Amino acid sequence: MIFHLLARQDWQGAAADAPVAMPGEDGYVHCCDEGQIGGVRQRYFPLDAEIVAVAFDPTRLPAETRYEPGAGGQPGRFPHVYGPLPRDQVAFVRSVRGR
Repeated sequence: MIFHLLARQDWQGAAADAPVAMPGEDGYVHCCDEGQIGGVRQRYFPLDAEIVAVAFDPTRLPAETRYEPGAGGQPGRFPHVYGPLPRDQVAFVRSVRGR
């Protein structure tokens, strides 16, 4: 599984037919593996924010997933999805706590 993190209110407020995420200026959607969730959460979200991790099976996504170096010198390689993350491909959603 790969995960896309976002604020709970963005997840809950999105239209039922809207993609979970669209590619950004980089041309892809930033995702992470399970072991990277804590670091991504800490790096990009305020401590008190309510965050969810939306899980996808990358083999079922219609767009290509590539493991590439992270931004800003982050260690490891991160899954980047070169297309939208369709809501109908969500495997599960779970809360991600701050520290």
